[in-house]
Order: sequence, then C-alpha cells, then structure tokens
Amino acid sequence: MYQTVLFDLDGTLLNTIADLAAAGNHVCRENGWPEYTVDEFRAMVGHGIRNLVTRFTPESCRDAETLDRAYQQFSAYYGTHSMDQTVPYPGIPKLLERLQTAGVQLAVCSNKADDFSRALIEHFFPGRFALVEGKREGVPVKPDPAIVHQMLGALQADPARTLFVGDSAVDIQTGHNAGLPACGVTWGFRSRQSLAEAGADFLADTVEALEQTILQES
Repeated sequence: MYQTVLFDLDGTLLNTIADLAAAGNHVCRENGWPEYTVDEFRAMVGHGIRNLVTRFTPESCRDAETLDRAYQQFSAYYGTHSMDQTVPYPGIPKLLERLQTAGVQLAVCSNKADDFSRALIEHFFPGRFALVEGKREGVPVKPDPAIVHQMLGALQADPARTLFVGDSAVDIQTGHNAGLPACGVTWGFRSRQSLAEAGADFLADTVEALEQTILQES
C-alpha cells in the first residue's frame, strides 16, 4: 500500500465550486462586469486564485491595478463565505478515517491560497492531515513540483511509496513532475477523459476505488 498520500483540495476532497463562483460573481457585480455560471467557473479554476481572477476579469480590464483590486475583493468576500455551500464529497470523511487508521500519512497540496486551504481542512477534516500546503507567495503553483518536494521532505516520505491524488490534469502533471504516481478522481471539476489524456496512472470513479488503489498490495 502507499505510505503517504498527497491530496488536491478543490474538486477532490471538497466540492467548493458554488462558493468560488459566488465570490467571483460578487467581484463581477462590484465592477459592473458580466457574470458567469457555475459551470463556467468550474472550467476556470485549478491554477490558483490570482489566475481565476484574471480569467473572469474582462480582457480590457486586466491592468495590474485592476487585477490587484479584483483579487482583494475576491479574497475579502471568499474569506467570509468559503463555507456557505462547500461540502465534502460523499464518502470522503470516512475514507480519510479508514486511511488514517490503516497508518497512511495524509497531506493536502492545493493551489488555493494557504490560509483558505488550512481553514477549510481544519473545519471539515480536523486532525486528519499531517500537513496542509496551499499557495504561498514566492512558491510557484502546481504543476511546478517545488511544493511537493518540500512536502516530501517535511513528511520524510518515500517518493516510491507516495501517491498524488487530484481531479485535474494539473494534479496528474504535478505528481509526475515530482516523480510520483498520480491517481485521477472523476467526481471533481474535470472529465475522466482529460485525466486519462494527462497520463493518470490510476483512475478512480468512486471513493471505494480510490481506497483500493491506495491500500493495494505492492
């Protein structure tokens, strides 16, 4: 079995898209910009909040000052509304409990801002994760493997016995860039096809399938 598992957050552990969309549309309303559907926001997320803000900001407004203001507006709103509609995916809390009981070391590696990531994990999954790392200034976002290498060192994890789990091509690429096998979960924000095309070593359509992948005999 894998001794350590690094999980993506949004679209993998938590369904956060409704709150992300609400925060994005709040910024759009504040600035008189067109709003987007939840499905449109689903296609935008995955590369960090600054990239999300850039994507929903009209091209004619993407000067540095406007983007900085929009980022601050998003962060302020999301900071107080990040748990309004967000929920764990069905079966995830029990899965984490079973993995922890089995002795698997669990960690979170997200492109979501570090303070938001830690707050969500502490609220929904207290005591489950040995380490949580979100986006921090000066550290490149996934799929750059820098943060994964840092986490492996902090966890004293053997890369050969570590699995990266996420719902997007970015997560598959992150795992591979760090020299780890990667499992794509199909209940998140991206399609099964996109995960397969990204070269996922495993695909899990259910939480049970993910558990089997993690605990499989090597």
